[in-house]
Formats: sequence, structure tokens, C-alpha cells
Amino acid sequence: MAAKTKAAKSKAAAPKTALARQGRLLSKILEMLRKERGMSQEDVAAAMAMPIRTYSDFERGTRAYDFNKVRLFAKATNTDANAIHLGVQYNWPELPLLLMDNKMATAFFVLTRDLHTAFGPRLSRVPAALWVAGFRHIEEQIRKHFERQDASIDDYIARAIAKTYEEPSRDDEDDS
Repeated sequence: MAAKTKAAKSKAAAPKTALARQGRLLSKILEMLRKERGMSQEDVAAAMAMPIRTYSDFERGTRAYDFNKVRLFAKATNTDANAIHLGVQYNWPELPLLLMDNKMATAFFVLTRDLHTAFGPRLSRVPAALWVAGFRHIEEQIRKHFERQDASIDDYIARAIAKTYEEPSRDDEDDS
């Protein structure tokens, strides 16, 4: 009987429910983003206007998933709340880090809201193929952006300097 009680306690200490897994993932994401911004828990708590203990519990995932706190965290750390939610939902903790500066997840929401303003409920009738074609166009524009960036003078100088500092090959060394 004591063995069952011990097993029950250890299960309670590390719950395997979906909500518990989400809490742990949210905790990982919040800590990762906070550290990437070079902020302490105290810094974030102050920016969120909450006691450090409340923030610490939130970051540790010991409280219920709170959409408002995620929004406040994103504002305090200049990250993307929608990317945080998506990272938790799709078990992709790197996504919020990837989108923290360009705010792509929130930009998509804003653009969708603008489309809804323009087209109303008819927006639901846009076929998936049109969305895919639009995103392929965006992909091509991004590719062109990076090609221009790679061909820029600054990139050329950076590559040239890096090459200058490389070890000379044996063929280039003076045999004297």
C-alpha cells in the first residue's frame, strides 16, 4: 500500500496531463525568451507590474495558463504573444524565439483582421489554394530579399574580412 502512495505522490509531482505538459512548455519558452532579451525575472516582473513571486510562479508554470499574462510578458519583453501561444500549441518552443523580433505571428493576425474588415465573412470562402499561392509569392519575395542582402556591399566586406583572417594554405606560405 505504501508503494502505491509513493507512486501516486511522484505522479502528482510530475503530472503527465496535457495541461501540465503545456505548462512546462510555456515555462521553457518564457525563460528562453527572457534570457534572450537579457532580462532577469525581476526585470520582467517590474515591466509586467506584478510581484516577483507571481511572475516567478507564472514562468515556472505553476499557475494556470493565463492568456493575459502571456500578452503582458510579450509586451514587457518585446516578443510576440501569438508566437508564444503557437509554440505551446504545436510543441515548437523555438518558434517564439524565431519570431520574437519580426512579430510574424501577430503580423499575420493583424493582416487577417484587415482582410476581414475589407471582406467580412466572405473571407471564409477564400480557397486554400489562393492562400498557398499568396504564401509562395511571399516566399519568393523573401528569397529575393536575402539574395539582395547577400549581394550587398556590407555582406561583401564582412566575407572579405573573414577571408582575410583565415589561416593561409600551405601553398601560400613562404618556403624560406
